[in-house]
Amino acid sequence: MNKFFKFNEYVELGKVLKECEAYLIALEYFDNALELSYLPINKNRIVEAYDLRGNTKIFLSRYGDAIIDYNKAIEIDPHNAYLFFWRGFAFEVMKKYQQATKDLSISLKLDPDFSLAKSLLDHIENK
Repeated sequence: MNKFFKFNEYVELGKVLKECEAYLIALEYFDNALELSYLPINKNRIVEAYDLRGNTKIFLSRYGDAIIDYNKAIEIDPHNAYLFFWRGFAFEVMKKYQQATKDLSISLKLDPDFSLAKSLLDHIENK
Protein backbone atom coordinates (compact mmCIF):
# COMPACT_ATOMS: atom_id res chain seq x y z
CA MET A 1 0.00 0.00 0.00
CA ASN A 2 1.17 3.55 -0.77
CA LYS A 3 2.79 5.23 2.26
CA PHE A 4 0.63 8.34 1.83
CA PHE A 5 -2.49 6.22 2.09
CA LYS A 6 -1.02 4.42 5.09
CA PHE A 7 -0.43 7.74 6.86
CA ASN A 8 -4.06 8.76 6.33
CA GLU A 9 -5.34 5.32 7.27
CA TYR A 10 -3.37 5.36 10.53
CA VAL A 11 -4.67 8.81 11.44
CA GLU A 12 -8.28 7.96 10.64
CA LEU A 13 -8.19 4.63 12.50
CA GLY A 14 -6.50 6.36 15.43
CA LYS A 15 -9.36 8.87 15.54
CA VAL A 16 -11.96 6.10 15.62
CA LEU A 17 -10.14 4.21 18.34
CA LYS A 18 -9.69 7.39 20.40
CA GLU A 19 -13.43 8.06 20.15
CA CYS A 20 -14.04 4.48 21.34
CA GLU A 21 -11.73 5.23 24.31
CA ALA A 22 -9.23 2.60 23.13
CA TYR A 23 -6.47 5.09 23.90
CA LEU A 24 -3.47 2.78 23.92
CA ILE A 25 -4.36 1.29 20.56
CA ALA A 26 -5.16 4.75 19.15
CA LEU A 27 -1.76 5.91 20.33
CA GLU A 28 -0.11 3.11 18.34
CA TYR A 29 -1.89 4.25 15.19
CA PHE A 30 -0.87 7.87 15.70
CA ASP A 31 2.70 6.72 16.34
CA ASN A 32 2.63 4.73 13.09
CA ALA A 33 1.30 7.73 11.18
CA LEU A 34 3.91 10.09 12.58
CA GLU A 35 6.68 7.65 11.70
CA LEU A 36 5.71 8.47 8.10
CA SER A 37 5.74 12.25 8.63
CA TYR A 38 9.06 12.47 6.78
CA LEU A 39 7.01 12.14 3.58
CA PRO A 40 5.89 15.33 1.85
CA ILE A 41 2.49 15.16 3.54
CA ASN A 42 0.19 18.15 3.91
CA LYS A 43 1.38 20.04 7.00
CA ASN A 44 -2.16 20.37 8.32
CA ARG A 45 -2.49 16.58 8.43
CA ILE A 46 0.78 16.27 10.33
CA VAL A 47 -0.36 18.92 12.80
CA GLU A 48 -3.63 17.02 13.16
CA ALA A 49 -1.77 13.78 13.90
CA TYR A 50 0.39 15.46 16.57
CA ASP A 51 -2.68 17.14 18.06
CA LEU A 52 -4.64 13.88 18.18
CA ARG A 53 -1.70 12.02 19.69
CA GLY A 54 -1.26 14.79 22.26
CA ASN A 55 -4.96 14.63 23.17
CA THR A 56 -4.75 10.87 23.49
CA LYS A 57 -1.77 11.22 25.82
CA ILE A 58 -3.77 13.68 27.94
CA PHE A 59 -6.50 11.04 28.32
CA LEU A 60 -3.75 8.67 29.47
CA SER A 61 -2.43 11.30 31.96
CA ARG A 62 0.86 11.52 30.05
CA TYR A 63 0.97 15.30 30.21
CA GLY A 64 4.71 15.76 29.66
CA ASP A 65 4.57 13.57 26.55
CA ALA A 66 1.52 15.48 25.32
CA ILE A 67 3.44 18.75 25.66
CA ILE A 68 6.17 17.34 23.41
CA ASP A 69 3.57 16.59 20.73
CA TYR A 70 2.03 20.05 21.04
CA ASN A 71 5.52 21.60 20.78
CA LYS A 72 6.03 19.79 17.48
CA ALA A 73 2.62 20.79 16.19
CA ILE A 74 3.11 24.43 17.22
CA GLU A 75 6.46 24.44 15.46
CA ILE A 76 4.60 23.60 12.24
CA ASP A 77 1.52 25.77 12.88
CA PRO A 78 2.27 28.60 15.34
CA HIS A 79 -1.12 30.25 14.66
CA ASN A 80 -3.35 27.46 15.96
CA ALA A 81 -5.15 28.61 19.11
CA TYR A 82 -6.24 25.08 20.01
CA LEU A 83 -2.68 23.77 20.15
CA PHE A 84 -1.72 26.49 22.61
CA PHE A 85 -4.87 25.77 24.62
CA TRP A 86 -4.14 22.05 24.93
CA ARG A 87 -0.50 22.63 25.79
CA GLY A 88 -1.62 25.20 28.37
CA PHE A 89 -4.10 22.68 29.74
CA ALA A 90 -1.34 20.10 30.13
CA PHE A 91 0.88 22.65 31.89
CA GLU A 92 -2.00 23.59 34.20
CA VAL A 93 -2.59 19.97 35.20
CA MET A 94 1.14 19.67 35.92
CA LYS A 95 0.85 22.82 38.11
CA LYS A 96 3.19 24.75 35.82
CA TYR A 97 1.01 27.80 36.02
CA GLN A 98 3.40 30.31 34.46
CA GLN A 99 3.73 28.26 31.26
CA ALA A 100 -0.01 27.52 31.28
CA THR A 101 -0.85 31.22 31.61
CA LYS A 102 1.51 32.09 28.76
CA ASP A 103 0.02 29.47 26.41
CA LEU A 104 -3.57 30.32 27.28
CA SER A 105 -2.86 34.02 26.71
CA ILE A 106 -1.40 33.20 23.28
CA SER A 107 -4.45 31.06 22.54
CA LEU A 108 -6.73 33.98 23.37
CA LYS A 109 -4.64 36.38 21.32
CA LEU A 110 -5.03 34.06 18.33
CA ASP A 111 -8.75 33.53 18.98
CA PRO A 112 -10.28 36.18 21.29
CA ASP A 113 -13.61 34.28 21.31
CA PHE A 114 -12.12 31.03 22.64
CA SER A 115 -14.23 30.85 25.79
CA LEU A 116 -12.69 27.63 27.13
CA ALA A 117 -9.21 29.18 27.06
CA LYS A 118 -10.60 32.26 28.83
CA SER A 119 -12.27 30.10 31.50
CA LEU A 120 -9.11 28.11 32.19
CA LEU A 121 -6.99 31.27 32.30
CA ASP A 122 -9.45 32.85 34.76
CA HIS A 123 -9.36 29.68 36.86
CA ILE A 124 -5.53 29.83 37.08
CA GLU A 125 -5.48 33.53 37.85
CA ASN A 126 -8.02 33.06 40.66
CA LYS A 127 -5.93 30.43 42.46
